[in-house]
Amino acid sequence: MNENSQQFRLLLTLKLRQLHNGGLEGISYDDLYRMFTTHIWKNQKPTRLSDLADQVLNIKDEDIIRWLVVESKIQGYKSTLDDFKALLDTEEL
Repeated sequence: MNENSQQFRLLLTLKLRQLHNGGLEGISYDDLYRMFTTHIWKNQKPTRLSDLADQVLNIKDEDIIRWLVVESKIQGYKSTLDDFKALLDTEEL
């Protein structure tokens, strides 16, 4: 199953709406896309549409949040203070 397929994009959109309706508005389509393509399916992508739908629609909110937390920590470790300078310059103190 191609991760750029129309079915995959539709399933991610449905899952995203489900998350937003549950109060998790901070999660983006790109977050879900990255999670599935780089983490969930790192070693093996589903070959059937039914498996793809099952994995996307039945992943727990907690698992998504856990992945986002780990991902943000990794990005934080890779960043330097200069990476945050623009944010600090525009922040009103």
